[in-house]
Amino acid sequence: MVKEDTVNITNKRKIQSAGILKKRALLVVMSENYLGKSFILDNHEMVLGREDNSDIIIDDPLISKKHCRIFLNDEGHFQLEDLDSTNSTYLNGKILKKAVILNYGDRIIIGNTIIRFFHEEKFEAK
Repeated sequence: MVKEDTVNITNKRKIQSAGILKKRALLVVMSENYLGKSFILDNHEMVLGREDNSDIIIDDPLISKKHCRIFLNDEGHFQLEDLDSTNSTYLNGKILKKAVILNYGDRIIIGNTIIRFFHEEKFEAK
């Protein structure tokens, strides 16, 4: 359950012991209902919805109890998938029909909530 402004959700021991490369991303809410609220993603799967047992809870009446999920695919890319929500999930203005890979800065709309996706970047000195 996520209800704080910036939340780090992780199970480092499980991820490291499985020998899986750990990746992280950030969701930032851009709409007025939660403007600036951010969520750090470093689990392999996160469910967004209104339900209390969702990983990320957003109190928006147009969001389903379990609306969509963001997960790491086998290649290590974050993907977004609609979970048969009532009002659909939109990615960059298009309705989501199947799971798609998320790119830096993508705009996700669920209900009346606009969210931007950012993945961790590495600084490389030249």
